[in-house]
Amino acid sequence: MIREKKHIPMTDNIAISVKNVTKTYQLYNSHADRVKEAFHPLRKKYHRPFNALTDVSFQVEKGEFIGIIGRNGSGKSTLLQLICGILQPTAGSVEANGRISALLELGAGFNPEFTGRENVYLNASILGFSKEDIDRKFDQIEAFADIGEFIDQPVKIYSSGMAVRLSFAVQANVDPDILIIDEAIAVGDSYFQAKCIKRMTKLIEQGVTILFVTHGVDAVPQLCNRAIYLESGNIKQIGPSISVVDAYLRDIRRDQYSDGLIEEIKDEEGRDDSGLVPSDDGILNSGKKDNLSASQVFKTDPAFTEKVQPYRYGTGGARVMYIELLDEHGNQTDTFGFKDLITVRAYIKVFKMLDAFNCCMIVRNKNGIEIMHCTSREYGYKFPIIRKRSKVIVDISFENILKPMEAYSIHYTVNNTYSIQDQEILDLIELAAVFNVKSDPTHPIWYLIWHPFQFRHKIIQ
Repeated sequence: MIREKKHIPMTDNIAISVKNVTKTYQLYNSHADRVKEAFHPLRKKYHRPFNALTDVSFQVEKGEFIGIIGRNGSGKSTLLQLICGILQPTAGSVEANGRISALLELGAGFNPEFTGRENVYLNASILGFSKEDIDRKFDQIEAFADIGEFIDQPVKIYSSGMAVRLSFAVQANVDPDILIIDEAIAVGDSYFQAKCIKRMTKLIEQGVTILFVTHGVDAVPQLCNRAIYLESGNIKQIGPSISVVDAYLRDIRRDQYSDGLIEEIKDEEGRDDSGLVPSDDGILNSGKKDNLSASQVFKTDPAFTEKVQPYRYGTGGARVMYIELLDEHGNQTDTFGFKDLITVRAYIKVFKMLDAFNCCMIVRNKNGIEIMHCTSREYGYKFPIIRKRSKVIVDISFENILKPMEAYSIHYTVNNTYSIQDQEILDLIELAAVFNVKSDPTHPIWYLIWHPFQFRHKIIQ
């Protein structure tokens, strides 16, 4: 769907301006109530108002890639329809400069009885393109959609994947000023999604503004400059995409785990935290010297607990009391060189018996992109049954192959995991530790990580 918006006097670099927008719907318990309200002599109200959006305001600059996230029912689709002009606000104003190309649902604007080719020309003519214009673009659209001979078959027999391929191919290749996408490309396969992302990146380079609604929030920090977090029709947060996504995930996890907190945590607070690790100790995934010893002292740090409190979730069946980063000699540090051994040591209190103990660690770069990931379960490292009130020290070690002159964060999780589908997240800390990688002129790394690839060749005369 594409809609031409008239030029509206705004600052030259502003593509979209949403000012104090409220969208209210009238909800009825039944169709009969709607009829009674329409014909009641005293105009009695049988409906109740529902605000899909309430006093929403923001601006989008030309050439920005904005992510819009939120739970189902938060108002994301309503907001997009207002920007496209499909809906009108109950209050406030929505202004846009330029041609808006929108992919709001599968096959939107297609006649199911027409072939894919006929629908391309139909959509183009509605948008004001001449047959000669679309003739010049058709090969580009057909190649991008890549649906083969189905281009000449009725759209009604298309799979959802084919429908979204053709829809995106049309919307992204008709020279839009603003491109709006509501989750639709998630239907496509991985190859098509990669094509879409590459095309959107090219459009941004050409100065096109993109609004992208998605439930796959991992893509937002990678693609978007900023993000908008909608909750119950209100903007809860707007700003740098990684900060907004973190706030959204914090809320999701807090709601998910707040009802199942283990009461024993309160009973354990205030006890003496010093002591020895249980006899079942070991080190996870390291080929070098084991820094753990039989006399290892269990550490806690109130400053660590306070620092990570906004970033932690879980049922509380176990709790990470402290995390430290160690070099290969067991010295605590936050800076590492190329191929240095990095050990992430976690001091964990256990508040219930755990028979499927599992530790997970993710390394993220400064943009929030996940670079590395491991779990003890995936690596075949098995913990014994851990008794209630035990104290466990876990080392996860890896060789530093990360891009230098960058800062990295550690996301740490303690689970009781029987399978991917059957697990209890005991303690999850999104920002458990931060470290830096120093420059090494003898081993420059131009991409995210270094890896020992092998080359071979053969010359045939």
